[in-house]
Amino acid sequence: MRRWFPSAAAVLAVFALLVACPATMAAAAPGPITSPPPVSKPSTGYWLAAADGGVFAFGDAEFLGSTGGIKLDKPVVGMATPPSSGRGYWLVGSDGGVFTFGDTLFYGSTGGQKLNRPIVGITSTPTGLGYWLVAADGGIFAFGDAGFFGSTGGMKLNQPIIALAPTPTGQGYWLVARDGGVFAFGDAEYFGSTGDIKLNSPIVAMAATPAGRGYWLTAGDGGVFTFGDAPVLGSTGAVKLNKPIVAMAPTGIGDGYWLAASDGGVFAFGDAGYFGSTGATPLSSPVLALVAKPKPGRVESSVFYYPWYGNLDVDGTWHHWDNAGHRPPADIAANFYPTRGPYSSASRPIVDAQMADIAAAGIDTVITSWWGRGSFEDRALPNVVAAARARGLRVAIHVEPYEGRTPSTVESDVAYLSSQLGITEYWVYLSDGVAPEAWVPLTSRFADFTFWAHGHSPSNGVRGVFQAFAARAGFDGVYTYDPVSYAFSTDFRRFCREARVRGLRCSPSVSPGYDGTRGVPDPTVRDRRAGDRYDESWVGAFGAGADVVSITSYNEWHEGTQIEPSLAGICTGSFCYSSFEGAYGLRGAAAEGAYLDRTRFWTDGLRR
Repeated sequence: MRRWFPSAAAVLAVFALLVACPATMAAAAPGPITSPPPVSKPSTGYWLAAADGGVFAFGDAEFLGSTGGIKLDKPVVGMATPPSSGRGYWLVGSDGGVFTFGDTLFYGSTGGQKLNRPIVGITSTPTGLGYWLVAADGGIFAFGDAGFFGSTGGMKLNQPIIALAPTPTGQGYWLVARDGGVFAFGDAEYFGSTGDIKLNSPIVAMAATPAGRGYWLTAGDGGVFTFGDAPVLGSTGAVKLNKPIVAMAPTGIGDGYWLAASDGGVFAFGDAGYFGSTGATPLSSPVLALVAKPKPGRVESSVFYYPWYGNLDVDGTWHHWDNAGHRPPADIAANFYPTRGPYSSASRPIVDAQMADIAAAGIDTVITSWWGRGSFEDRALPNVVAAARARGLRVAIHVEPYEGRTPSTVESDVAYLSSQLGITEYWVYLSDGVAPEAWVPLTSRFADFTFWAHGHSPSNGVRGVFQAFAARAGFDGVYTYDPVSYAFSTDFRRFCREARVRGLRCSPSVSPGYDGTRGVPDPTVRDRRAGDRYDESWVGAFGAGADVVSITSYNEWHEGTQIEPSLAGICTGSFCYSSFEGAYGLRGAAAEGAYLDRTRFWTDGLRR
């Protein structure tokens, strides 16, 4: 890691005022997260397939071909897509003949075999490099990298098997019968069934939750039965349907699902968006399958960056380090002390080194704080842009609530910044202090740019009130920023779900902690817990279906949210600065960059 250090004279000047103090005892060791969990990715489109192999694409699902114009030996009974790409699909006939479209590969079929019972479905493996065919007697046929873990082929069943759902690992699966009887094989766990319940309509579909800790069963009347961690999100059980429900597909997050009827009518629940149907279209053959398009590709990361620091050597005055009456260089407005000392954001060597940090941490975009034209941050901006782009980083603007800011002034700002520096992405802090319609001239004028909105109230964020505002205002996405108020495991998920149902992108903001007691001042503290809190926030973002994970922050030293390297063992007078000592089990110089290193661990997980 490249680091810039102040001159020897500056170091001596600072440390003449400082007294080394013993390093504080490390907090408890963080939990043993050795690899990031899978990143949840929400589906934003789906396909319907009919019995003649006709395929209908909605949302961002692409039409890649069909058997609608081919004379088939047997009707199509199932459809599947590789979770790894979403750029293709398979259709299967009741004789087990398999048809490939897009980037799917043919791994085998039962088209030439004599079957005891007809095939009723096809399901992809998690890798997309194989598939299972399942027959009505529960016979399993595994192709490609699909493993055989057992079947009901030799059992006497009360009702025929109608579907197979794999576990997330691909090392097991569930089978379900028309009466809702569930059979678990491999690493699949049994969470319950409707096998002993009198149903108004037979079970027609099954889907597993993303974690594999539960599943949904769906009946022909659209009644939905939940087991394990599958949430109840709604049904058509009390709705008079034109045609029976025949298929179900969950979103990639597990906070929603679609039901499809045999006429192609589609019903969306939870965070599932409605993208269209064939309900009003005369069909040559009934619909029998609905498959959600997976959202492949990496999730990006951004970091909030503050170019607002000044010192005597570069700027002729202290800026920000002396907030709240502090007297730098020994006494600064922060609870941590930077490894680079109280630096100037106008120093090109400093900014170059910071951008090297950010790039090495695997971050994609620097969201730089900006307080209006002519401000200290505005004057620092060209250096930030040049240094970031030299490291392959994009630059976005964090439009702060500068004095006199209105949607109209921001529109003028965007025109200025885009023409002068080519910046096309803007994050608007505290955007909801005006009517949503006030932002429409800006968001519509620069329709090709990206605008993110932040709101005053976390409560409004988890209830969807803020997302409704942002959608009406024409913003592209919403972000949390707040390092204090959100419960990562629940609020991030709710915040993003409310964004998705309104067609907005979502950026939950992860943070290592918060301590503004010295720099703001603010008595609120969220202890870093030796890295545990940072890890918990990342796990929450991974599970929320983030479109972009934003990091609060690279260098907001006043609030103690920074991941920029921090020195240990620094005291002045009766005050000893906090440090990263003990974070992730690291000590000494290795601990100074602990949060940058851990950020790389998590951003690598976003690329999988």
